[in-house]
Parts: sequence; structure tokens; C-alpha cells
Amino acid sequence: MRRATIMEYDKLADKLSKYVGQMNFRFMDLCVKAEPGALLQVKVFIEGEFLTLEDCAKIAKPDDFHFMLIPQYDEDLVPVEKAVLYAHPEFKIKVDTMQVDTVNDNGQTENHDVKYLNVEMPEVDDDRYDVLKNGAKAIYDECKVFMETANNTAKVRFAKLAPGETPEDLDRLDDGLKKLNEEWDTNRDNLYEKKLKEIEEAHNKWLSGNAQRRQARQEEEAARNEAASRSMRFDVNE
Repeated sequence: MRRATIMEYDKLADKLSKYVGQMNFRFMDLCVKAEPGALLQVKVFIEGEFLTLEDCAKIAKPDDFHFMLIPQYDEDLVPVEKAVLYAHPEFKIKVDTMQVDTVNDNGQTENHDVKYLNVEMPEVDDDRYDVLKNGAKAIYDECKVFMETANNTAKVRFAKLAPGETPEDLDRLDDGLKKLNEEWDTNRDNLYEKKLKEIEEAHNKWLSGNAQRRQARQEEEAARNEAASRSMRFDVNE
């Protein structure tokens, strides 16, 4: 197979890989769990310049639904919070304090209170459920269009190169293109299904919690009504 044909094949493979990667990155911005990739777009304005979040704060993930953001300097707490909320206004953020042990110049251990941002992922209620599902579908559909366009463009170029190839090489090219597209179509679809499953699970968790809260309110109201009813009976008996 000629170099020009192989180069066109490699270009197509790179494009398909890039489009699926971009789709997955955009899925991270549809936050259900605490995805570190969702913080890559955060730019913090400090002392006249924009810094990445990693440049000015340590990032920890204590569980699947929280980030801990620990600024390098206390005065950066507010700029970091503003930057995160600008990128993700749906996040719930509060300032917490933790104790950290440090060793002073004399080798003695000292206790310090360190402020940090406790970042919580929002629940997937009914409204957010629709937003996330519609957003995921739009991103997925756009990726499909990009991949189809890349394939159509490549077909035109391969057709121009075909006269210089042997029938055996053309057969190998067809097999290679088929396997290439099957691979990246499968990767794309699996990532989409994984995101939908993540959204569904989070929504079901919210529904379950909402039902429990509603039941608790009903039981509390029933208890109040029963107490009021007893009080009225006592008043009548008196």
C-alpha cells in the first residue's frame, strides 16, 4: 500500500480518536460525579493574571461526589471559589476548616487551621435530569456528525488514490476502514451509554431520597395531627 494511502488512513484514525475524546471530555462537564476533568476549564484570576486551578490550589476527591480545593494561600480562597462557580454555577460550595500538622524550624509539630473549599456535586432532580440527558444526547449526536463527515471526506481522498493501488491492497484498506470505524463507533456508543447510566443512577438516587423525605414529612404531619386530636379530646372531657 502506498505511503499516501497509509497517511490518509492514519489521518482518519486520528480524527475519529480526537472526536470521541472531545465527546468524553464534554461529558465530564455534565457533572454527576466529581470528575477532575471538569475542573480543567477553571481559570483563576489572581494578581492580574489567569492561572489554572492546579497552579493555585491542591485538589483532592474524598468521594465520588465531592472535591476538596485547598488554596496555596488563604487570600486565594475567594478567587478560587469565584472561578469554580463561574465555570460550574451548579456546584454547591462552602468554606470548611481542617487541622494540619506541620513541623517548625525547631523540629516541633504545630497544629494549623487550614481553610478549604468543600465542593459538592448537585443532586440530579427532575429538572437537572432533563438538562443532563438532553445535553449528553446533543454532544453524542454532534460527535456522530463529525465522524461521518470525516469518513465522507476520507472516502473522496481514497477514491483519488485508488488507481495507484493493487486490488489486494484495496481489499485490505476496506477491511481496515471497517474495523477502524467499528472500534471508534463502539467506543463512542459505550461512553454515551455509560454517561446515561450515570445520570439514571443519580436521578434514581434523588427520587428515592425524595420519596423518603416525603414519607417522613407525612409521618411528622400525621403525628402532629394525632397530637392535636388528643389535645382536643382532653379539652372536651374537661
